[in-house]
Amino acid sequence: MLAAFQEHLHLHFSNLKENRLLIAISGGLDSVVLTHLLFNAGYDITLAHCNFNLRDSESDQDEQFVRELADRFKIDCHVTQFETSQYASDHGVSTQMAARELRYDFFNDLCKDHNYDFILTAHHLDDQIETFFINLNRGAGLKGLQGIPQLNGNVIRPLLPFSREQIMEYAMNSQVLWREDSSNRSNKYQRNQLRNQILPLLHKALPQLKTHFAQSLDYLKGSQNLVDDAVARFRESVIKTTTTGININISQLEKFTNVQAYLYEVVKDYGFHNMIDAMNVVEGQSGKRIETDKYILFKNRGTIFIEEKTSLKSIKLSIDQKNTTYHFYEASIEIEELIVDNALDIVIQNNDKNVLFLDAAKVNYPLRLRNWKKGDRIQPLGMNGSKLVSDVLTDSKVSFIAKEKIVVLTWKEEILWIVGIRSSRQGKVTSSTNRLLKITYSI
Repeated sequence: MLAAFQEHLHLHFSNLKENRLLIAISGGLDSVVLTHLLFNAGYDITLAHCNFNLRDSESDQDEQFVRELADRFKIDCHVTQFETSQYASDHGVSTQMAARELRYDFFNDLCKDHNYDFILTAHHLDDQIETFFINLNRGAGLKGLQGIPQLNGNVIRPLLPFSREQIMEYAMNSQVLWREDSSNRSNKYQRNQLRNQILPLLHKALPQLKTHFAQSLDYLKGSQNLVDDAVARFRESVIKTTTTGININISQLEKFTNVQAYLYEVVKDYGFHNMIDAMNVVEGQSGKRIETDKYILFKNRGTIFIEEKTSLKSIKLSIDQKNTTYHFYEASIEIEELIVDNALDIVIQNNDKNVLFLDAAKVNYPLRLRNWKKGDRIQPLGMNGSKLVSDVLTDSKVSFIAKEKIVVLTWKEEILWIVGIRSSRQGKVTSSTNRLLKITYSI
């Protein structure tokens, strides 16, 4: 196996001899064999071991075994201990997820602090097959069915082409010692149940599965490349990227023959995996929406929006000075007072939705800036009567998320301006105005 292993590294990771490698080692068969293979092949390796304190004295014995292995090979070894169960409880995650987060944080910190180039893990062909069926059970798409990548960032998995039988055979022939993890015999976890009970029957019924599995994954990766090319063209024609997320043009979307498949390739990146719910939004009325922890997917007329949720502080600013600037969210308003002879001409020449002109003789300080709220009404300039602010925002096609950042400028509880959207007839500039209050909104 050593010769085949070296050939594999030469073909796929030819630069590793020039790099400093950190091996994630548990003390079990797979990671110990990986260590032996790399050591015998002359690579620059260091060991990194996590004691998760999940198996009482066994965990400590694993740690001691790894330390002794490093001493025998005369290589460096980093060891840390975690209270994994407490971490899982504090962060509301499973024990397995807690262990994964803790160990990869530890490995990445070591790379940063000691200039290791790559982290090497001992995942092998059997792990690949297990992952395929676990992802299949979860309803994974094409990318999920490709299993574990050989290279992911700075993580390399050089044993992926090799089966557990090959690894075991090498260990026995080379008299390699390792530690058995007693938890591997328990079927408490889904992966162990699959490994211990289901896959042995599957391999018996399908004896060529391991032989052809890697080739099948290569076919899937080739298909994924075709999908990626198609999705890239789809994104160019249908999607517009904004500062807060993306917009999907529904009329352009519906020109594609398999709307749901294309849509899935986009929305899954934002945590939306239930395509029945997503398609209900596409086909539903304006305002329909679904949410994840971080994003909102909603429909507004002919567009689907995916935007990041924001937690905004309420705005309550008192404006009691002229010639100054007030900041809120990522924006600001600047207040200026101007003495003029031709007020109407100035207003006409500076026709900009982000600039408000008021007759300074008709309004007094303090003015107030606050978030709009349900039930707010404005007396729009150029209209008789009043109108709900919510209706003005809807008419102006302000998106669901953007509405959260809309503020209004008021005086004596009267709304003078839906900032950047619509002004009121309160404080209207006339031909007799000689003192202007200019308020400029900037993002």
